[in-house]
Amino acid sequence: MTAKCPRVLIVDDDADIRDTLGELFRRHGFEVETACDGVDAIERLDQLRPAAILVDLMMPGIIGEELIDYLQSDSELATIPVAIVSAVPQRAPAGYCVFRKPVPGRVLIDFVKNRTFIT
Repeated sequence: MTAKCPRVLIVDDDADIRDTLGELFRRHGFEVETACDGVDAIERLDQLRPAAILVDLMMPGIIGEELIDYLQSDSELATIPVAIVSAVPQRAPAGYCVFRKPVPGRVLIDFVKNRTFIT
């Protein structure tokens, strides 16, 4: 029996950032799901439970802060570690790990591994 790879959900409206972060996490043994905005993320969360979520704040439609509010309103989703990856980190709600874009990939890998107990 093989161990299931942990899944990360990357929510960002910039396709290049989604692709770059997705490839980085895949190289480190993660399954990756991506969403282009908050609505897309909520739809995906109906079908999956990622080990961690990386959220941009400035997106069209449901913005990052609203997505975070949605996650916190659901007792099951609220347990998923969330990191904010944004060019405007000063907009981040208190209590979250915040990384300013562009962020070194290793820092994000370490964040996810440390919060999901992956070695």
